[in-house]
Amino acid sequence: MRFGLGALVFVLYLGISFICFGKIGDYRRIYIGGGTDPFSYIWFLKWWPWAITHGVNPFISHFVWYPEGFNMTWTGSMPAGALATWPVTRLSNAVVSYDILSLLAPALSAWTGFLLARYLTSNTFAALIGGYLYGFSSYEIGQVLGHLNLSLAFAVPLLILFVVQRFRGDISRPRFVATLAITLLIQLGLSTELLATSFFFGAVVWFIFLRHAKLADRYRYWALAREIMLATVIAMLLAAPFLFFVVKGLGTVPAQINSPEAFSADLLNLLVPTPLTLVGGALFGDIASRFTGNILEQGAYLGLPIIFILVLQLRDIPTREYLKPLLISLLSIVIFSLGPSLHVVGVNTHIWLPWRLALNLPLIHQALPNRFSMYVSLVAAVIVALWLAVANQKRARTARFAFALLACLCIAPNPAKFQWWDLPLSPFFEPENITKTLGYNRNVLVLPYSYNGPGMVWQWQSGMAYTQSGGYVGPTPPSAWSWPVLQSLTNAIVSPAFANDISGFCAAHDVSFILIGPGSPQPLIDAMRALNWETTDDHGVQVVRVPDQRSLRFYYVTGDYWPGDKWMGKEARIVTHGQPLELRITGQYRPSKKPVEIRLADGAAISRFLIGNGDLKTISVPGNASITLTADATFGVGYGSRQMSVTLSLEPK
Repeated sequence: MRFGLGALVFVLYLGISFICFGKIGDYRRIYIGGGTDPFSYIWFLKWWPWAITHGVNPFISHFVWYPEGFNMTWTGSMPAGALATWPVTRLSNAVVSYDILSLLAPALSAWTGFLLARYLTSNTFAALIGGYLYGFSSYEIGQVLGHLNLSLAFAVPLLILFVVQRFRGDISRPRFVATLAITLLIQLGLSTELLATSFFFGAVVWFIFLRHAKLADRYRYWALAREIMLATVIAMLLAAPFLFFVVKGLGTVPAQINSPEAFSADLLNLLVPTPLTLVGGALFGDIASRFTGNILEQGAYLGLPIIFILVLQLRDIPTREYLKPLLISLLSIVIFSLGPSLHVVGVNTHIWLPWRLALNLPLIHQALPNRFSMYVSLVAAVIVALWLAVANQKRARTARFAFALLACLCIAPNPAKFQWWDLPLSPFFEPENITKTLGYNRNVLVLPYSYNGPGMVWQWQSGMAYTQSGGYVGPTPPSAWSWPVLQSLTNAIVSPAFANDISGFCAAHDVSFILIGPGSPQPLIDAMRALNWETTDDHGVQVVRVPDQRSLRFYYVTGDYWPGDKWMGKEARIVTHGQPLELRITGQYRPSKKPVEIRLADGAAISRFLIGNGDLKTISVPGNASITLTADATFGVGYGSRQMSVTLSLEPK
């Protein structure tokens, strides 16, 4: 294919992307998307260049969730995207980089989908439609609203293109291995989830095509598999530093980051559009509102025209040998996208589906089933392009292309749903104001907390002038939930022990200031005022100075402890500061009748005692103490990965 044609097609797709999603304005101060997810991606695009130029380990950020920090390989931090847009970020800012990537994502996906379809069909117009159906699929337009790393899905068609070229002998082994390794590396740097699901998708399709291949072709499939493995090893070696921290962070990742049941594709979503779709979106809005997940993740919609074309392919199976494994592959991925149980109009039928088996597989179990809709859209787009290309008679070609254009219209995005917003900047968070008020390198709490507000944007605006014990860069670290105050800060439900909980949290995390920004919930503002800590108003932000630790009375529990139901796991540490406690240790239901042995270490002595079902032991903890409780056995009945031993109740004296 000529370079000029490829460039022209990309410009065409980019124009469509701008018409559907774009806006003319100051890209330094506006952004596309919804909720607070875009704030995290803006922060990510700043983080990698900033960390590298400041000599900071970019893989572990201590600027969020201080002092433990956060492993940036276990979130959608997009190092490849951040490094690719580094010049833009440097010349302007990370918001411009975010906006550019957001508009490029559908165009790039459509373009690489076009390249794949053009190679398979040798028909430019058929490939144009195939590329559009993939790049502007329901999956893609949903992710544009806030999941930048998932909308940048252009590498997947390239991976398939290189594999098919190698299978046909149109590319040499060295070139294939090199280009595949580089593409895998790019995909790793954009989304580890898409890379993992790409391997899963590739393995499923490879097995299906191998199963239906002629005996003479099976050797080529096995040779291709070996070369793919070689390219994977090379990519892993090149990405060794990144993968080192991936492995290192395994122990800090929740057993299940998001519920696969809650993020499974709804069967009816294949036929019914969401409000993000121009045609029919408003008409079927009430039905779509019942689908699982949220509007960003309800991307299974194909539409009746595409489904009709797919059904038509059944009659062509005898004459086109590649159709049967291709359609079986499509059906398999559709079934995987439906998750572990079948959902219809938001109702869980509790009918088990094959994805339930994947819940026991390492790493891949973290993938959300509904995101397999991307692969469904890609395979469907390829099938449509092949269907258009094989029409021989002029009349048949005209009819097919007219019907395919109808399919394109049916999935067209609704531009009104893709809004641009002013970045919620605050004068207080300008670097000079931060250093003047807080000083240098202070650790703070920012309200609204975590995903409830623009705390990540404010930290970015400050030029990383402070660290924060919180943030929104992905799932909350499991260790953080042992702090009861997180429930109050996140949900704005102030508990009676708020003064104790916030004091202990600030002391343990070296928090110097609490910054109450615009949009903070009134219950939290009132609770902060009730503390009577020194507070000043500066550029619309209330700056609460945390008192010297010596003047505070508090206690807290860390380690394997869940304050919501008071269960302790293997080990918990209780710290008191000027606040004596009465500690009650209770033996609750255990699968085994055998009591659990508790080891209590207070620094000066170690004692041991047994706690059986229904047993209660009361211990007085002095006002300035640190004791560690360790259980010799745990169990996890009914609590998934939570391994528990006894319950702890702490009452201030």
